[in-house]
Amino acid sequence: MTYVIFAPDLMTNVSSFNDYPVLAVTKTSSSINEKNGDLDRHATKRAVQFLSQESALLHSQLKNQRERIARDLHDGIGSQLTHIISRLDIMAFNNQASQTQLADLRDFTSETFQQLRETIWVLNQPEIPYGQLTERVRGLLTRISCESEYPKLNIVAYGDSEVLLSPHVASSIFRIVQESVNNAMKYAEATMISVCLAIDETSFTVLVNDNGKGFCPQEICPGYGLENIKKRAEELNGKLDLNSSKEGTKVHVEFPL
Repeated sequence: MTYVIFAPDLMTNVSSFNDYPVLAVTKTSSSINEKNGDLDRHATKRAVQFLSQESALLHSQLKNQRERIARDLHDGIGSQLTHIISRLDIMAFNNQASQTQLADLRDFTSETFQQLRETIWVLNQPEIPYGQLTERVRGLLTRISCESEYPKLNIVAYGDSEVLLSPHVASSIFRIVQESVNNAMKYAEATMISVCLAIDETSFTVLVNDNGKGFCPQEICPGYGLENIKKRAEELNGKLDLNSSKEGTKVHVEFPL
């Protein structure tokens, strides 16, 4: 291939193209092919490195997701099934079961089945609209309210219902609410529990208030469930703010989107 480079400093003295002084530079096809080959090898190397990094990132994300699912199944459904089996063993050993015991066990089994359905619901969707999540939380509170007259439960939600959340984020929010409400039901002796969910362009807020007797965070046992809430908040790069007094308890979780 031949490149023609014109000499601009001689242009004033030429009368025709034939008189125009030129500098001819010739490059062989082999040198061009060699250069192109080097570029191709460099591009291929960079592509391989990029794919390797992406593969490692995807593997890490899948591993974290499997660990979260395993923990949810173990801490939630697994522990409840263990409780059911234990209750059945006691009944069999004593060779007796009252109607009250059977009714309690039936309700507990129904709750376990509902948790399994909620877990499957989360895993079956690539993205979950915020409005769908709030309806799930509302359904949870409705089921709890049907079981007893007190405490009264209510929910308010702020933000765009069409905003999409990842399954992990949606599941974590649902579990934080569930754990907080269950704790208030079991220990607070409250007559009112309020759940507030709020989303904007930069953050998500979960607030659960009760008017119960309160507690001292330093004196509670590990089974209270606050460690699970704290761990879920940290996984979302957020934080748990817990305030409790004789006037009630406030569980406040906020994390960035």
